[in-house]
This record gives sequence, structure tokens and C-alpha cells, in this order.
Amino acid sequence: MISSVSQIQEVIAIPQEYFWLPWAVQYFFFIGIACCATLYACWQCWKGRTGNPRLEAVAVFIAVTAGITAPLALTADLHQTARVWHFYAYPTPWSWMAWGSLLLPLFSAFSILYFIAVVVRLVWKREYKLTRWVALACALTSIGLLLYTGREASILKARPVLYTYWLPILLFFSAMQVLPTLLALGTRREPVYQRELAMWFIGSLMLLAVCTGFWIAGDTISGQAIRQQLAIGSLGWWSAIGVIALWIVSVAMGGLMAKQARSVAFITVMAFISMGLAWVLRWLMLMGSQYIPKYNIITNPYQFPLGNDGLLAIVGTFGLWIALTIIFRESIRWVVRRVQHG
Repeated sequence: MISSVSQIQEVIAIPQEYFWLPWAVQYFFFIGIACCATLYACWQCWKGRTGNPRLEAVAVFIAVTAGITAPLALTADLHQTARVWHFYAYPTPWSWMAWGSLLLPLFSAFSILYFIAVVVRLVWKREYKLTRWVALACALTSIGLLLYTGREASILKARPVLYTYWLPILLFFSAMQVLPTLLALGTRREPVYQRELAMWFIGSLMLLAVCTGFWIAGDTISGQAIRQQLAIGSLGWWSAIGVIALWIVSVAMGGLMAKQARSVAFITVMAFISMGLAWVLRWLMLMGSQYIPKYNIITNPYQFPLGNDGLLAIVGTFGLWIALTIIFRESIRWVVRRVQHG
């Protein structure tokens, strides 16, 4: 009699570490705002006499400060920063990150040149034809960066929530709705621009909502993953409620500003809420998607640290942006005073 032998195979699954840290959220946030500001400034520049030099200048100011902050946040997110030179020593044109390593320094350089040209125009009243081409170069590199940052995340098949062509579009419109509020904050003493910026703000929010609806309702892997998360988990519903609440408040405040000019405090709160909406969406997409397992059936726990890879990273990055804003603003004022007094 042959005895039967039973074999038991056990699969051991362990939680996966988060490969994207809050530094990545900061990069996606600031680079989106910088690219949108550059596109708007270039559009104003190429409008010629019908353009608005004041709004163009404020947009360039936003672009250069956010455009400097974003690469520093990205560098901090790289786990092996010293290997950045590998992108240039060993080209890999099939990789989106390789293209990003070329586009990001070009964008930073062109945005600084554009900023210098705008300062020369404002202070010394000199206009150069080359400025339009610098603005165009900024716009082209910003389009490349918007595509790169979106596709870098949306090509990951192991992250079904992100695996969609809608992701770059959603990142774009979520950043675009921040720009008019920052422009309104930059021109807070000039209420003549508020209605135009408010209508732009509301339009961007509506486009964001429409694209989000198509994304969630679509018959794609990503859409199915989102609907499944909403069906089986309360965490997804709480996240969705928070985003919807921020969106509704933003639309309401935009509508109030479109009716009549608002105070500086109102514009400041609206800017913070719009930035909060864009930031929360990026946190949910980048950090929340890593909560869902890639290779196992258990969730990946995440403890939000208070140090360099957590709260300090977020506060420090925003602090850097504010510091750059103050430094650039005061530097411009110092140059103006020197020119005026000979």
C-alpha cells in the first residue's frame, strides 16, 4: 500500500516599504504650479499689445520660485542622490525619468532667464525680442515636464489606481486651478483683475471635476480599482468626502469673488484652500496608492514621521518657497530703489 504524502506550501507576504515619500508629493505640487504659471506667462507674452504685463510678471515670479523649490524636493526624494549623474552618463531614452533629468534643468534655466528679462523690462523699461523666445522655450519645457511627471506615475501597472492616461490631465487641472488664486494674491491691491481670475478659477475646477468623473466611471483598470476601493473601504470614502468638500468650498469662494471684489484676507484663504485641494489630491495619488499592496494580499502600513521624511519635509519645503518669495521680492525692490536713486 502506497501512502499518500501531503505537501503544504506556505507563501509569506511582508508589507512593502513606501518608495515615494512626502518629498515626492512636494515636487509634484510645486512643479505643477510652476509649469502652469509658465504657460500662462508665455501666453500673455505672445499676445503682444493685448497681453497683460502685470499678470505676466506675477506669473513669472510664481514660476521661478516654485520652479526652484520643486527640483530641490525631488532631489531629496531620491534614495541615492549621488547617482543622479547616471542619467547623463548612461542615457536611457525609453525611460520617462531620463527625459525628466533633461527637461527639469532646462526648465529651471529658462525660467530664471525669463524672470531676469521681466525684471529688466519692469525696472529699466527695456524690451528685447529674445524674451518671447525664452518664454516659448519655458512653455515647451513646461509641457514636457507636465507630461513627464504624469507619465512617470501612470505607467506603473503594479499600481492599478494610477495606471491611466487621465492622471497627467488630472494633475494639470488640479495645478491650474491654483494659479488664478496665487495671481489674485499677488495682485491683491488691484481688484480689477479679480473677476477675470475668479472665472478662470471656477472653469479650472469644473474641468477638474469632469475629468475626475470620466476617470472614476471609465472602463479601465484604474477606474475599476478606484470603484473597488470605494466599495470595500471606508478610507476611500473619507478621502473622497474631503476632496469634494474642498472642491465645493473653492467653487463657492470663486463665485463670491466673481460677483464683487474681495478683501485680502478672503483671497488669502481662497489661495490656501485651492492649494490644499491640489496638495491633497497628490497625497492621495502618490502616498495613498502605495497603501494598496503590489505583491501580497495585505495592506502596506504607513506611519507618518515627524522628521526629514515626513512633517519636517513638508514644512521645510513650504518654508523654502516662502523664503524664496521674500528674497526675490525684496531683491527686486532693492534694485528698483538703486535705479531710482541713481
